[in-house]
Amino acid sequence: MSGIVSGSFAPVRVASAEESAWCLPSSLEMAELDAAAVTAGSSALELMERAGRGMAAEVEGMLRREHRRVLVLCGPGNNGGDGLVVARLLAENGVPVTALITASERYSAEFVSQVARCPHVVIAEPLPAALKPLAAHVRVLAADQAEALFASAALAVDALLGTGQRSVLRGPIAKLVSRLMEEKMARPSLSIVSLDLPTGLDGDTGAVADPHVQADRTVTVQLVKRGMMQFPGRAACGSIVAVNIGIAVRQPVACSAIEGPALPRLAPRRSDSHKGDLGRILVVGGSAAMPGAPVLAVLGALHAGAGLVTRVVRAGWGGLGATPECMHEVLPGDAPFLMPDDVPHVVRAATLADVVVVGPGLGQSAETVSCIRGLVQELKAIGKRVVADADALNAVAQHGISLQGLQAVITPHPGEASRLLGKPVSVIQGDRFAAAQELSERYSGTAVLKGAGTIVCGEGRMGVVARGTPYLATAGSGDVLSGIVAALLARSESSFDAAALGAYIHACAGERASSASGGPVLAGDVARAAASVIGVLER
Repeated sequence: MSGIVSGSFAPVRVASAEESAWCLPSSLEMAELDAAAVTAGSSALELMERAGRGMAAEVEGMLRREHRRVLVLCGPGNNGGDGLVVARLLAENGVPVTALITASERYSAEFVSQVARCPHVVIAEPLPAALKPLAAHVRVLAADQAEALFASAALAVDALLGTGQRSVLRGPIAKLVSRLMEEKMARPSLSIVSLDLPTGLDGDTGAVADPHVQADRTVTVQLVKRGMMQFPGRAACGSIVAVNIGIAVRQPVACSAIEGPALPRLAPRRSDSHKGDLGRILVVGGSAAMPGAPVLAVLGALHAGAGLVTRVVRAGWGGLGATPECMHEVLPGDAPFLMPDDVPHVVRAATLADVVVVGPGLGQSAETVSCIRGLVQELKAIGKRVVADADALNAVAQHGISLQGLQAVITPHPGEASRLLGKPVSVIQGDRFAAAQELSERYSGTAVLKGAGTIVCGEGRMGVVARGTPYLATAGSGDVLSGIVAALLARSESSFDAAALGAYIHACAGERASSASGGPVLAGDVARAAASVIGVLER
């Protein structure tokens, strides 16, 4: 039985219901797992046969009865070998299929072995020297014959490049990818299945080359690769299916999907629970210009099950009656933002809290930055756990406020991560795994790098949220997340578990809110929908 993720993003089906099935290896980690399987007694050809069998079944399941012609595009390595196995098995089942191989100076030994076993192998260029011994098995096509293959196919299989691909596509492979995508644009009914990875996708980062294959489905070997869970790579994959070929996860894999058995547990409430058992949260945020942001954090914490939530506020800021379940620590004076003199009042309230949220809507005035600096030092001194977001992160990035020694979960979006790391947003988004790792290490805590495919990194672990919806891209959504994470942090010893579960709940709540509205949502809708997700997890 396999695990399935569905929702606003294209569905993902893993190879089994075991926790290890949700591991997301890098290309190097996957190569090491492959090598370990060979060492344990499975030959590379045997693994290729198993992969091809599972892939062929998925391909055949997509074919329409009335039009079943398949074109398999095969590169020179083992990914192309997988494609040749698929072509052979489809032919044995009576499916009209042609395997079009690329010209290359070198081919893998397994690829050459599969050419000799596969009927209907063709090449659109002069036969390379490396394939001369197989001339009897490969038919050389004229240019118009190769064009006809594309035009007549109901389904195309992309077996050009697998997990080893790195650089921009060039030569015959680039030409085939461009031709395939031209055909797809001209004829949207053409289905495309990629084997292991869409050609042009970096399996480590999720970056895509130009050109690259845009698949309707990707059938990957054993485990989903981590780059497949980051955009734009995830969009290039279409739906994702992992086929089980018996590769055991015997070595550590640094990253996993936050899903299924890999999802941190949320202990059920005791029948005699009272509100003090479920966490006291203090939200330090807001200003006269932005009174709503901390209210959304409050709503996130309340709907995530926190027992008591208090908001720091000044009487003139508004929002005192935003939700009757919230208590207020009302600061003296009439300043439009937090001032250094407010620190003792805030710290007094913080001593009664289990977790303190700092940042939503604070603004970036010099006085507020000074207040944040003093507050951080005091929170370190009293050993409070903190969720730092929004303007707190901007103050850290722009004014050198140190988080060393603070028990913190930071929740930056890519722009905030850019400021925290001193790197362009394009670099952050180009390798979000590396960025999340650096955020965690530099700021000595758990980092939640928000976005489609949110990444959580800390305590020597890394996880990716497989769910979500583009409708979560709405004002205040991140404030709700900070409140949800705080509520869970109050109930968990592990900052990573709380952050991972909070990000998962936030993503699921966004999906539920969007499903209820039929489209766009407000951040408050997401907070309210979190309660139903919590209800399921607590059972």
